[in-house]
Amino acid sequence: METFDHVIVGGGIIGASAAYHLKRKGAGSVLLLERNDLASAATSRAAGLVLQASTKYSKTPLAKMTTQIVPILEQEVGESVGYHDVGSLRIAASNERATELDAMVEDAVKWEIPVEFPSETEIRELVPWLDVSTILKSAYFPTDGYVDPYIMSMSYIKAARAMGAVVRPYSNVENILRQEKKVVGVVSNNEKIASGSVIDACGAWASVLSEHVGFALPMAPVRSHYWITEPSSSYGGEQPVTILPDVAAYTRPEVGGLVLGVQETCSASFNARDLPHDPAAFSPTQGEEHWDILTDAYDGLAQFFPAIKTARFSSYICGLSSYTPDGEVILGPIPDITGFYAVAGDCGSGVTLSAGMGDVISDLALKQKPAVDIARFKPDRFGKVNPFGERFRKRCAMARASKSYRLPSSPL
Repeated sequence: METFDHVIVGGGIIGASAAYHLKRKGAGSVLLLERNDLASAATSRAAGLVLQASTKYSKTPLAKMTTQIVPILEQEVGESVGYHDVGSLRIAASNERATELDAMVEDAVKWEIPVEFPSETEIRELVPWLDVSTILKSAYFPTDGYVDPYIMSMSYIKAARAMGAVVRPYSNVENILRQEKKVVGVVSNNEKIASGSVIDACGAWASVLSEHVGFALPMAPVRSHYWITEPSSSYGGEQPVTILPDVAAYTRPEVGGLVLGVQETCSASFNARDLPHDPAAFSPTQGEEHWDILTDAYDGLAQFFPAIKTARFSSYICGLSSYTPDGEVILGPIPDITGFYAVAGDCGSGVTLSAGMGDVISDLALKQKPAVDIARFKPDRFGKVNPFGERFRKRCAMARASKSYRLPSSPL
């Protein structure tokens, strides 16, 4: 039987980061298992935004770690990780969003994240296509940006391999081995592998894996999507990521055009048990109603992006994000089981939080104290739930749709 100190299950950007951070901190033998191609599920379909400040202040230090790791990782692998440090421009066109932005800026300053307050003229220079007539307040975060999620994932993996990690795609984990309440390994491709710890980084399938130790993680796969315009001189070019919370939308540059993301008012959710093993065999798209979502958002988007009237959309990309009812990630040990750790439920911010989540989970697996407070991320904070049931999934879908993360009073 093969033996490793740590086994990571899931080869997306979070699992790749976990492997990298374990080896960077001097961990012994590390094995990363992925049942398909590496970074082939949610990671390959992500928009790749890297935004350090958000309304979920608990995530800020995790996100900051990702911007900090980029130059280090590039030096280690000797090539670009695909990061575009174009910054992000946050827009508020209502009093509610202005108040929200003030609090976000205050939190960013606390964590020493650079922030600037552009004038109307400077906003036009940053984002020429943006109609500034209804803007009440704005803030520019110059160290934000966007990244190619696949390239960054493979950079984590390349660096981890260089430090001795073993990475095996096409390795399906069928079971978790236990001795009473202690995890002692996994079964992969019908072979037993002994391990001192197992890290669940399975993305949309994380709750299915954790069921093997008697605790289904409190998260559900929810549809996330975005559209891509054809190139245009009206709005193309390397510009900041632009966040428009008043219309629940964002943009980022994309090869002479724009990526345009719009939140659904009622996001589609799925039973993780029903998802196929191969992500290529499943699409969260349900008919062609995604064009209706864009149509419904048209008037609001036109308030800020007048050129949408003539924009031509060439592509629609959809994938799965793992959401929790409170919008906080799942990061930590599973209760009553020794040696099993979860790093999941990224709530649509897996790329942004990749370094932070990898850093924290590696500390936990190495029995070290994380650099940040993770009390809000405890896997058992909701107690035992049924994450596969429609009622719980609806709560997760509402977290994706509203981003308000207010817990309803109804039982799980």
